[in-house]
Amino acid sequence: MSDVTETCPAELPNWCAQRHWSIFWILIVCSLAMVAGRVLTLGDQLPANAKPFFSANDRSRWATVRALGDRGTFELDQLLASDNGRQWDSIDKVRHVGADGQLHSYSSKPPLLPVLVTGQYQVLKWLTGWEIATDTFGVVRVLLMLINVIPWGLYLWFVARMVNSVPVRDWTRYYVLACAGFGTFLGPFVVTLNNHLPAAISVMIALYCVSEMIRKASVSWHYYFAAGLFSAFAVTNELPALSFFAAAGLIGLTRSWSKTMMGFLPAAALVGAAAVGTNWWAHGQLNPAYAQRHDGTPIANVAGEFSAALDQGKLPDEIRQQIPATLKFQRPTVEIGCWPSTPSRLRRWVVRDQIAASQLAIVTADNQNYELLNWENWYDYPGSYWLSSNDQKKSEVDLGQASIPLYTFHVLFGHHGIFSLTPIWLFSLAGMLALMGGAKMGGTYQMRWLGAISLAVSVVVIAFYLTRPTIDRNYGGFACSLRWLLWLAPLWLMSMLPVVDWLGGSRWGKVLCFTLLFLSALSAMYPANNPWVHPWLYEIWDLTGLPR
Repeated sequence: MSDVTETCPAELPNWCAQRHWSIFWILIVCSLAMVAGRVLTLGDQLPANAKPFFSANDRSRWATVRALGDRGTFELDQLLASDNGRQWDSIDKVRHVGADGQLHSYSSKPPLLPVLVTGQYQVLKWLTGWEIATDTFGVVRVLLMLINVIPWGLYLWFVARMVNSVPVRDWTRYYVLACAGFGTFLGPFVVTLNNHLPAAISVMIALYCVSEMIRKASVSWHYYFAAGLFSAFAVTNELPALSFFAAAGLIGLTRSWSKTMMGFLPAAALVGAAAVGTNWWAHGQLNPAYAQRHDGTPIANVAGEFSAALDQGKLPDEIRQQIPATLKFQRPTVEIGCWPSTPSRLRRWVVRDQIAASQLAIVTADNQNYELLNWENWYDYPGSYWLSSNDQKKSEVDLGQASIPLYTFHVLFGHHGIFSLTPIWLFSLAGMLALMGGAKMGGTYQMRWLGAISLAVSVVVIAFYLTRPTIDRNYGGFACSLRWLLWLAPLWLMSMLPVVDWLGGSRWGKVLCFTLLFLSALSAMYPANNPWVHPWLYEIWDLTGLPR
């Protein structure tokens, strides 16, 4: 078939559109059936009496759904103390003072997504009588179908709509949709309750709306509303998606100031209010729980030499007298603090009360001046997985990579590499540069804006994670890929269009495309039934003895 008939304009005749969508729906249905099958057989490979949870990450969210849906509270204490409480426990939890003035355990995950899932759980419970505590497999499978599988189909539908709006070869359209359905690490995360999949789906919908704003002379304000709603929801799931939200808002302003004011911003404000409101409901403050990982603000300074007494578990009177009256210590205990991010030059102690919920930290650098700090480290509690004293028990990746150059190599080309595990993203990088250079598709259609947004957002987000403190340079923890970057998939899929279209003009170009898709799909299929495992390349790397 010639390029003339293979390349259709943005506004397609009926017969051309039908031909495209026949192939699109074949790819979408095959991908949907694949992920739905995984969800419907979820847990079949687990040991007897196990729960259909694969990691601390999803257990943390499911525990919130159970506590909120069955008891109307975000507090996890009663749940964790129940008969099967250990099967719901997670290292992704925090402890802080609740509304009753007592210490309680909570999930460290932002509460908006679990609240939305809880609403669906309560409807399911009302319709069927199922309870997640006793009918765990049935409830989890149904909810994952609703919150992951159906949105996955919506995600692929928007990918198809966007590639169908660009004048490229039919082959190019089918290839990019196949990459979306089978060639990325988003697919494996359909079987688990997580924030990465909702973020990616939200970015895809918002990106399509932005594309329509630019492609057409005028679109309804509904496109602006949807762009604001979904780009903001992406931020509630992946905070670095704030960069994409800003770019989408800026484009909206350049296209229509009034529609951005009436559509984009009110929708974003609605999502923001929901995120802030649910966080306040859960934790009684605006700051998210995962941000509470550091000692708090100074409340007093005491001069003297108290290290020996503190090491023996005693609280000197000189220090006790400087504690504000609002912190009631009736029976204080003192323990040597061991927190990974505490600078090595500092000595640190934690003071807790055996009766009241009062806590504070004490630090010194010279054994002469002691600083008393408000308690704001919700991850530092007795038995916490994240304490330095647990380093011998932690997964190697959870210890963090101290070398930024080595971390950068593994993020890009090594055992968690963007390009080594998913080599189709090489087309995306080349495509971003081509688009910014003025590449034309169909001989006339340019998408400089897409190249600029994709490259700028990608660089900002990757640089953000490369420069995090050592403890956070952990490749996303125990997972099949660098999961923090999965929400960028829509940008990367669309950016590959000009390069794939160019390669599709030759036999060897198609061979290269097929080869990289095969390797990417192979990487994505390796953890198909459980994304909370190391990448296959990491397992091989482990055998080499090379630095990780």
